[in-house]
Amino acid sequence: MDYLENVQGGKNKKNTYAEKLNITLYLTSKTISLLGTSIYNFALSLFILKMTGSGASFALNVLIGMLPRIVLGPFAGVLADRMDRKKLTIAFDILSGLIVAGLLGYSEMAGFKILQIYIVSFLLSAINVFYDTSLLSSLPDLVDDRSLVKINSFTSTAGAIAGVISPIIAGVIFGMVSIYLFLILNAASFFISAALEFFINFHFNQKKDSSAIPDKKNLKNLKQEISEIISFLKQQKVICSLLKYVLIINLFLNACLSVVYPYIINTVLKMNSTYFGIFEGCYFSGMIVCSIILGSRKESRKTTKELAAQLALIGIIVIMVGLPALGLPVLNLTVVLVAYNSILLLGLGVVLVAINTPILVALQRLTPEELRGRLTGILGTLANGIAPLGIIITGLTIDRIHPFIILSVSGLVIILSAAFMYRDKKANLMQAVHGL
Repeated sequence: MDYLENVQGGKNKKNTYAEKLNITLYLTSKTISLLGTSIYNFALSLFILKMTGSGASFALNVLIGMLPRIVLGPFAGVLADRMDRKKLTIAFDILSGLIVAGLLGYSEMAGFKILQIYIVSFLLSAINVFYDTSLLSSLPDLVDDRSLVKINSFTSTAGAIAGVISPIIAGVIFGMVSIYLFLILNAASFFISAALEFFINFHFNQKKDSSAIPDKKNLKNLKQEISEIISFLKQQKVICSLLKYVLIINLFLNACLSVVYPYIINTVLKMNSTYFGIFEGCYFSGMIVCSIILGSRKESRKTTKELAAQLALIGIIVIMVGLPALGLPVLNLTVVLVAYNSILLLGLGVVLVAINTPILVALQRLTPEELRGRLTGILGTLANGIAPLGIIITGLTIDRIHPFIILSVSGLVIILSAAFMYRDKKANLMQAVHGL
């Protein structure tokens, strides 16, 4: 008996070590890749503005980067479900590194051309759709089921850290070094990421037998592949219900944070851009704090009603960030404005991660492994397709409608959605996450 217990204990220790190694390698790889890409993108946007002096040229580069994410999601999902995801992630990282290195080599010979920048932006964005879909759909295979919240929350931490650090690094060194250095850093980040991914065990928690994986030479046609995931979604009322609220947040919150809030800070309040950077830093800091807390403590059984309350809180924060645009005397002092916005943005970052993490875990646990890639791809298409819609509508109306009204309407819609979620029996988070 003692011998069996010792053997079992040894296995558990071995599994725990392997899981921790997986998490460490994954997070290191993800953070390096995100940092390299974020620094490159920030520096490239400054370079385009400096080279062309045109805001339209900058906007076009952003739009070119968005298009593949809207169109290619379902295709990326099919590929992720039908091929070895480890090989895919490594191959896409290496391919991205080669493309950036190719731009570096070309620009050394012929100089930087705006057309080449647009082409590379499109290619990198397209590859990133396939890379993200393959990697994100693999997360439940990298760790034990009990660690799924941890790895998802730490993924948010990596993204938030990149969001905080990359503008600072790029902004400080942009005027001191050549744009070629940013290309070298980004290419190197892709190659380092690929090297680390080589040592990740992508089958640590894989429940599906390898014989169940279809032969890539006998792939079903795309229409049938997509119809499978659509049929699955029709049967999964919990997933469909949760997706409604995710898309509502994406539609309204992205528009508010990307267009209306910067407009209020920079145009209405005429605050220094440094302050806007501070507020963004607070937002990402809130995400980091919440991600670390969720990742380091035992998974809690969050109910749908708790989730609805947090969604309502987001709506309230959205309305509150618009109050300074009304010129209220109590918010006229700069020190008060800075404290007010910092607290609100910090809170917003915390609540967003607190909502997104359990929903993402629920979707991962409810989706069979053979469909997970396609679901991830379709989610990416929906999320990335609906966010620009809100941004475009807001951009067209902000000069005609007072920004506080836009934020108030957006906040009220989010609060109303929270009320529906509170009473929505289909969005049973306890059942989705814990099987209760």
